[in-house]
Amino acid sequence: MDRRTLTIIDLNAEAAKLTMFRGQTPQTTRAERKGSTTQLARYRDGLLLLGKSAGTGHWETHPEDELVYVLDGAATLDIVEADGPQSFALRAGMIAVVPPVAWHRFHSADGRTTMSATIPGEHIDLDVDDPRTSTPSLDIPDTMRPPSIIDLNAELAKLTMFRGRTPQSTMADRKGSSARLAPYRDGGLFITKFAGKGHWESHLTGDELIHIVDGTATVEIVGADGPQSFALRAGAIAVIPQGAWHRFHSSDGVTLMTATPLPSEVIELDVEDPRTVERKPA
Repeated sequence: MDRRTLTIIDLNAEAAKLTMFRGQTPQTTRAERKGSTTQLARYRDGLLLLGKSAGTGHWETHPEDELVYVLDGAATLDIVEADGPQSFALRAGMIAVVPPVAWHRFHSADGRTTMSATIPGEHIDLDVDDPRTSTPSLDIPDTMRPPSIIDLNAELAKLTMFRGRTPQSTMADRKGSSARLAPYRDGGLFITKFAGKGHWESHLTGDELIHIVDGTATVEIVGADGPQSFALRAGAIAVIPQGAWHRFHSSDGVTLMTATPLPSEVIELDVEDPRTVERKPA
């Protein structure tokens, strides 16, 4: 089990510390952007980043999916496919999952605030419409998973709040209160609305990223000294360490999004410490 501790971040408070960097170009340096971007936490084999900028970024590529969440403002995602670059408009409340090895860039005329889960990769510091014109040797796969563009608010509006959840609640019981939004790395992006108590679970291949979209919840997580509880409210994000047993409960109701690696193990018993009972794969 990874012994790193739970990380909890107040996303709104962190965004309030930043200033909007205007006039971004592909040649803009990290030093020039000081005060407009910050590293929130380590996440799996990469980073959680938060930034505010207006202008055009450089072309870049990453070895794994990149998750970009637009918190405020608007941006355009350019991504290179075999037939050439395509553009996708993003506004506040939207998420883009950029597939591995895809060359892409973001630009924003009026400014955007974004959180991203990323692994640093290669980049091209040229302001060109198609990076292949300056670097003909770029490897652009003939077939590539298209980016996932998600309107989070619209998807959440389709769900109903499931009240009275217990560790034994089945997927059939929860129908209409949860959904899988898109593939992400070795798992997926999921959303759910519930009041009650979830089961204990542990993710075997990586950290789980949690975002509290609305409401409040308590996360219980098992460390070396036993279970501990942490209160979360809307705007919080939490990074659950790989292999850590945890569960969520909410008296009044919570709406949350997760980036969950699979496979996982679960315990569908309402016990105080999951280490005392037999577990099973899910």
